[in-house]
Amino acid sequence: MAQIFEDSRALAVAFDCVYNRLVRQDFGCSMQDAQPFPRPSLWLSGLNPLHRAALYLSWGQFLLWLALGLRWLTFSTFDWTPLPAELALAAWPPLVAYLIYGLLAILDLLVGLGLWRGWRWAVTLGVGRNLAALAAAVAYFYLTHEFWGACLLLALAALGLLLLRRQTAWALAFPAAFWLALFFIIPLLIVFIVSLGERSRLGTVTYPPLQLDNLTVYFDDYVRFFSRINGDLIYLRIFGRSLGMALLNTFICLALGYPFAFWIARQPRRWRGALIFLVMIPFWTNFLVRTYAWMLILRDSGLINNLWTITLHQQAVMLAGSSGFFAWLAEATTHKLPLLFNLPAVMLGLCYGYLPFMILPLYSNLEKLDWSLLEAAADLGAGKWHSTTRILLPLSRPGIIAGAIIVFIPSLGAYVTPDLMGGGRVSLVGNLLQQQFMTVRDWPFGSAVSFILMAIMLAATIIYFRSGAARE
Repeated sequence: MAQIFEDSRALAVAFDCVYNRLVRQDFGCSMQDAQPFPRPSLWLSGLNPLHRAALYLSWGQFLLWLALGLRWLTFSTFDWTPLPAELALAAWPPLVAYLIYGLLAILDLLVGLGLWRGWRWAVTLGVGRNLAALAAAVAYFYLTHEFWGACLLLALAALGLLLLRRQTAWALAFPAAFWLALFFIIPLLIVFIVSLGERSRLGTVTYPPLQLDNLTVYFDDYVRFFSRINGDLIYLRIFGRSLGMALLNTFICLALGYPFAFWIARQPRRWRGALIFLVMIPFWTNFLVRTYAWMLILRDSGLINNLWTITLHQQAVMLAGSSGFFAWLAEATTHKLPLLFNLPAVMLGLCYGYLPFMILPLYSNLEKLDWSLLEAAADLGAGKWHSTTRILLPLSRPGIIAGAIIVFIPSLGAYVTPDLMGGGRVSLVGNLLQQQFMTVRDWPFGSAVSFILMAIMLAATIIYFRSGAARE
C-alpha cells in the first residue's frame, strides 16, 4: 500500500506541474520533483524472463476475454457465428456470460499488472487462476464436447503455470511436448483402445463386459493377425510381402541415391545448390498427380506401349524379311507390354517416390566429409575399393542410416502407389488397413493391425540403433 501511495502522490505532483505550466504560465515547478513512474522498459528489464512471458500471456488472455465479451454484447448487431462455448452459455441468463468473461478478464488483468509491478501476490493469484483453469478446461469439454477449445484452455493454463513457477526446462519444452501429446500420443491411445473392441453386425465398435477371467477376449484381433484363415496365414503373408518390398525399395534407392549424392557432393560449390534444387523439384507436384502421370506412361495406350506396338512394330515389319531377329521382333511387338498393375510397376512407383528422401540425407552427410582422407589413403597405397569400404562408407554411415529409415518406414505402410499402380492385384499392409477401415468397417481389427505394424517398426529401429551403439 505504501508503494501505491507514493505512486499516487508522484502522479498528483506531476499533474500539478503540468497545470501550472499550461494554465498559469508558471514555469517555476520542476517536473523532476514529481518523480513519475519508471518507464515500462525499465520495469520489464528487471523482471524474470519467465515472469515476463507470463505477463504477456496474461495480457493476451485479457484481450481474448474482452473480445469474447464484445462478441456476446454485439450478437444481435453483427449476427456472429456462435462458438460452442457461446451455445452453452446461451442456455443460461445473459448476465452469466458477462460475469464469466468479466471475472476472467479482471483476473488476468490483475495478474498481469501485479507481475508488471513486481507484487508477490500476483504469482500466487496467477498459480491459483491457472489451476482453476485446468479444471475448467476439463469441465468445458465435459459440458460442450468441444475438443479444440478445451485443448486451447488446457494449453494456456498449463503454460502459464509453468511460467509462473519458473520451470525453465519444462516451459521451453512445453509447446513441442503438448503438440506431440495432442497429435501423437492421444491418437495412439485412441487406436489402441479401439483395437480392444470388436465389430458389431452394424459395423460399430463394441466392447465385451470387463471380467478378470475373460481379459484375453480384448486381444482377439491381435491373435487373429497371426492365425490361419482357411489354412493360410494370409495376414502374415501380406505383411511379409510388404516387408520384402520395403527392404527391396530401400536397397534400390540406396544403390541409386548414393552414387548420385556422391557426385553432387564432389561438384563445385556453385553447382551444388542447383543440383539439389533439381532433386527437390518433384516435391512441387502432389504425389498423387505424379503417380497418375506414371500410370499414363505405363498403361496399354501409354507412351511406352505406343512406341512398342506402333512405331517399333512398323519398323520391324519392314525389316522382317532381312533378318530373323527383325522377324522375331515383329512378332513380339504385336503384344502390348504388361507394364502396369503388377509388382514391378509398384516397385517403380515406390522407388520414384522415395528416391529423393534417400539422396538428401546422403548428400547432407557426404558434403561434410574431409576428402583429404581419401587422398591420404590413396597416397598410402589403398585402392578405390579399400578407400570406399574402409573410409567412405563408414564415414557416411549416419547418412545411410537416416536415408534408409526415411525410405523404409513409409514404404512399409505405402497405400497410394500399390493401390493405383498395382490395380488391386498387389495387396500390401496399407491396402489391408484401407479395406478394414473403409470397406469392411472392421475398425478394431484395422486398429490392431496398425498397432502391430507400428510396434514392429519401432522395435526393429530400437534394436538396430542399440546394436550399432554396442558395436561402436
